[in-house]
Amino acid sequence: MKGLIFIYAITAIGAIVALKKPTIGLFVYVGFAVLRPQFLWGFAGSFEGISQLVGIATLIGWAFQTFGSFRFGKGWPVVGLLVVYSIWAVLSSSTAVDPEVSYSELPSMAKWVMPFIIGATLIRTNKESRQLFWIIVLAQAYVAFNMNWEYWRHGYNNAGEGFGGMDNNCYGVSLVTTLGPAFVLAVGTKRWWERGLAVISAALILHTTLLTFSRGALVGLLSVAVVTFVIMPKRPKHLAALVIVGLIAVRLTGPQLMARYATTVAEDDQRDASAESRVDLWRDCWKVALDKPILGIGPGNFKVIAASLGWSAGKQAHSTWMQTMAEMGFPGVGFLFLFFVVAALKLWPVARAKVTDENRHQVILASGIITSIVGFAVSGQFVSLAGLEIPYYVTMIGVSLLRQVTPPEKPASVKQAVIGRQGGWAVMPAYPVVRPRTY
Repeated sequence: MKGLIFIYAITAIGAIVALKKPTIGLFVYVGFAVLRPQFLWGFAGSFEGISQLVGIATLIGWAFQTFGSFRFGKGWPVVGLLVVYSIWAVLSSSTAVDPEVSYSELPSMAKWVMPFIIGATLIRTNKESRQLFWIIVLAQAYVAFNMNWEYWRHGYNNAGEGFGGMDNNCYGVSLVTTLGPAFVLAVGTKRWWERGLAVISAALILHTTLLTFSRGALVGLLSVAVVTFVIMPKRPKHLAALVIVGLIAVRLTGPQLMARYATTVAEDDQRDASAESRVDLWRDCWKVALDKPILGIGPGNFKVIAASLGWSAGKQAHSTWMQTMAEMGFPGVGFLFLFFVVAALKLWPVARAKVTDENRHQVILASGIITSIVGFAVSGQFVSLAGLEIPYYVTMIGVSLLRQVTPPEKPASVKQAVIGRQGGWAVMPAYPVVRPRTY
């Protein structure tokens, strides 16, 4: 009942405040997308329409704010790729095997595309970027806390069943996408209470990821560890933190879990049925894409043709990239893949910059966003989850960050350049790649 009252209160406050400050409404909307309160406290009452209410209020507030600023600076290619990907989805739907199925997928896509555009046009300050970053991490950590509480108190592994309408593999990808940001916050923040909160969040998310028994999530974890090692300063305290996390992960991986994970890299004759079927599904996706290379068979249509390929009706391809390739053709999967890759590449110089008191938070955010993107891109190869909201919202923060670190092209005056204001958005210098770095 407390959870019900809390969510209703947040919904009411968020919807009202969003009319004047749509950024607050966006924060609430994103928090609900990660927290998914209907799956946490649904037994206490109905949560139907709460996100929609906040979303509508945010849209109205966005309109009152004249739709924010579309000056994205260095982030414009990222926004452009998402817009082109969305347009391609509409075009692909028009030639789909079953257009009705494809068109039914488009409203779900709009539920994260529109918040992305709204956030990219509204979030202009480092403070707002950090706040949303923390909201995503803490919301995921709270869900992970509930999973761990049930596991230790009752011995029931809810994470192994999935969460929020996702099965264990999809939920594992969701966790991996937020683990990197949590770890980066734990290492990079200076305030003791923020660091403590980030450490607890990272520990909860890490253990819950292992509880999902997802092999794709494990590969994603390894990729996050590698990228974190490359990005982070090579000082003893940072290396020690990474080693400690690795040892904890090994300790929490029991024999049963290790045996399952071992099949991820097994030879053909040693793979279990689940791993072998994924490879066969990917081969079929490739064949379908070769048959319809431009627009594909239409969003959501792989499950429509699965039976004709010898699979059970409604079968998914178990790969975000391979299924998108089959459903939206080579251009469609290219737009989606480049959306994430370009964002990571644009943020790389920021993450690798020499850390100062002025740019500390930008470096932390950029590092966390890159690890999140890599975690999703790698683990997404094993799960059909192109519509997972978290990586898009994290990338949205990256667009805001790129806007902040982009200098004005032609400042009207020396005074304006010093103040750092042009067109109503904050201007900070771009960060060069300089080593060594210290936190």
